[in-house]
Amino acid sequence: MPHRALAIVNEALALRVSHPHAPAADVLDLVMRGRKVWLEDFFDHMVPPAPFALLVAEAVDDCMTAADWRGLTGLNAEQRVRDALVQMYRESVWPKFGRRYGFSYPPEPVQRDERRRWL
Repeated sequence: MPHRALAIVNEALALRVSHPHAPAADVLDLVMRGRKVWLEDFFDHMVPPAPFALLVAEAVDDCMTAADWRGLTGLNAEQRVRDALVQMYRESVWPKFGRRYGFSYPPEPVQRDERRRWL
């Protein structure tokens, strides 16, 4: 459900603003606790230099700092460099995020012609 992911994104960013010295991993751990979301619901928010993407990179202790990600994927970055770095983020940060928090998947659709037996 995209609204669940958006709520997590908004809560994480607000918590980060209100507690700027809190470790990014603690911020995400707090807002993710007890929630199940689909990874694809985060896709729009997990592309650097989006603020949530930078928070996630910091939280999973990626090889680059948030400032590096922002500088190399921001508006002033060359398009080829930006594209390469976004791909690197997907290959490096997304898997770490998924391993740390786990994700549920959409349920299989029920066939309309499938009959249920009630006993």
